[in-house]
Amino acid sequence: MTGAQPLPRSPEVDAFLAALPAEQRDALQLLREAIHALVPGATEAISYGVPTILHHGPLLGFGTTKTQCSLYVMRPPLVASLRASLKPHQASGATIHFAADDPLPPEILERIVRARAFENEAAQVRREQRRGK
Repeated sequence: MTGAQPLPRSPEVDAFLAALPAEQRDALQLLREAIHALVPGATEAISYGVPTILHHGPLLGFGTTKTQCSLYVMRPPLVASLRASLKPHQASGATIHFAADDPLPPEILERIVRARAFENEAAQVRREQRRGK
């Protein structure tokens, strides 16, 4: 792709993904790339043992169990508001679980990413206002 920005790779996230079985690694790599495409300029790190996308603070995390992949949304009310549209995927608290071969629909992922980015951007504005910037 000409003109595309390179993915801001974290060596720690690369190592996390490299240690996974191929099917889960591929599913999470696609999720990682989709999130970065929706939030250009976001960075990433390992936080609390899982890969975390950062945009004005922690945006989303992702990981796996032995049988599924997980998207850590970090906002239970957001996940609850999407519960009906998440089926057949399972949700628990602020986490959405999905099979590696059955990823989240792009439109749902986009809604989640955009909502979380908006929340983090608004929180950043509030922090700056408190600091008098």
